[in-house]
Amino acid sequence: MTSHRQHLAAGGALLLAAFLITACGSAAAPAPKTVPATPTPPAMTHVTPTAVPPTASPVSSLTPVEPEPTVPQPTPPSATPVTVASPTHTASPPASSPQVSLTTVTLPTYPLWDFLTEQTDPVYKMPVFYFDRAAFEAANPAPVPKDYTGVVLENTYLRLTFLPELGGRLYSAVVKATGQEIFYHNPVVKPSRYGVLQPYEANWWLATGGMEWAYPTQEHGYRFGVPWFYSTSVNSEGASITLSDTAEGRVGAEVTVTLPPDSAAFTVAPRLVNKTGQAVPVQFWTNAALTLGAASMSPQTQFIVPTDKIIVHSRGEAGWTVPGERQEASWPLAGQIDLRQYSQWANYLGFFVPDMAAPFIGAYNPETNVGVARLIRPGEVPGNKLFAFSTTFPDKSYTDDGSQYFELWGGANRGFWPEDDVTVPPGGPIEWRERWWPLAGLGGLTWANEHAAIHLHQTSLSLLVSRPLGGTITVLAGETTVLTQPFTADPATPLRWEFAAPAQPVQVQVADESGTILLDYQP
Repeated sequence: MTSHRQHLAAGGALLLAAFLITACGSAAAPAPKTVPATPTPPAMTHVTPTAVPPTASPVSSLTPVEPEPTVPQPTPPSATPVTVASPTHTASPPASSPQVSLTTVTLPTYPLWDFLTEQTDPVYKMPVFYFDRAAFEAANPAPVPKDYTGVVLENTYLRLTFLPELGGRLYSAVVKATGQEIFYHNPVVKPSRYGVLQPYEANWWLATGGMEWAYPTQEHGYRFGVPWFYSTSVNSEGASITLSDTAEGRVGAEVTVTLPPDSAAFTVAPRLVNKTGQAVPVQFWTNAALTLGAASMSPQTQFIVPTDKIIVHSRGEAGWTVPGERQEASWPLAGQIDLRQYSQWANYLGFFVPDMAAPFIGAYNPETNVGVARLIRPGEVPGNKLFAFSTTFPDKSYTDDGSQYFELWGGANRGFWPEDDVTVPPGGPIEWRERWWPLAGLGGLTWANEHAAIHLHQTSLSLLVSRPLGGTITVLAGETTVLTQPFTADPATPLRWEFAAPAQPVQVQVADESGTILLDYQP
């Protein structure tokens, strides 16, 4: 029996990290073929978004994913890393109903596609691209501006921008009330050394930023830098985009992102289908690279993880009192270190919170007053992961400006280890739904669910709602009502209350106008 964690060198068949395989046999990989360079498009300035009618099939201007004669070439912004598309986006009129449009996003890009060769993975039957780092470094190339098609979904509260040519990623999520971006934006598209390929130097994962769709292996998978098909629609449920990386005879994935008409949160619905004709072990995750309103991650970033224990995936050796790989650690305190405070992290740390009982996991940047909540229904999504390099981590070769970010993952797997893989039968799917809510102006994050987010600090309480809501806020201290007040709230504007200091911990309830309790928080 062959370990599915072993990989063959670039000249042989790639066996992916995940499971023990018995059904794969010993089929050899085809001889690598050189990926021809994609012609460089003429330099363009940012394009003012234009309305785009819903499409029922992939837009013809994009390079199709299957067959794959070439790997796409992306493009750099002539603005700051936090500003995604043209200034006309910021100035666009409020969207009273969901809209879909196109824009151009320009990104300084290294010519990495000139240094890729293609092989076929024998398990997943999909193309895998290997990077010739020695040749790349010998050539010493410089990044040049490249233009990418951006697909924009927006409503009154949010503007989402997708880059189908760069792995279909959700590149930008801007809170329109403040103009603040939640995602990390690397100022260059640059091949990093991170990934699952062997040899190690064959990796080229792109720390471009935004939210990526990581499959079919653990970590970032294979499909982060190739073009995905897309289609869009606008209906009573909102504006949607479906990003597709599928073909007959192999494992493939689709991700549908929906922005409802009246919501400050958006829904992500990933779906993987096995079309190989045999059962295969897979990993499937969403992964968001975040800075929360800054060009680089703030040392003051706070992590809000409603649990009392975590499972360590990996950590740096220096400066940590947390245990090593696969070991449980307490949350939030690990010895004298408060893991909620990013400023106390050393080297790097990644950890899982499998089968989380709380309805959210999140983070907040007090310097920019921006946060994010990833919303799930307890028991429905097994995988939750958080990762970050510390402020002193020495390797920042994934970028050219030393910027940093943290990663917030969600997935169908409890962890990245072989025993966490999910075996998908022929024709079988894996799918789930999660919601993401960018938060601005709340002051911090204490608790959140699909209806409301609160920040409770001593005798101050702040509230954001995900949809327009009328109701009542109540603060209880035991049997005593400390505060009760009706409110009318809009997702663009947080509400705040002050109350007299009680002698015991308080309970916060948010009810709608019918009296139905939508949020009930007790420390």
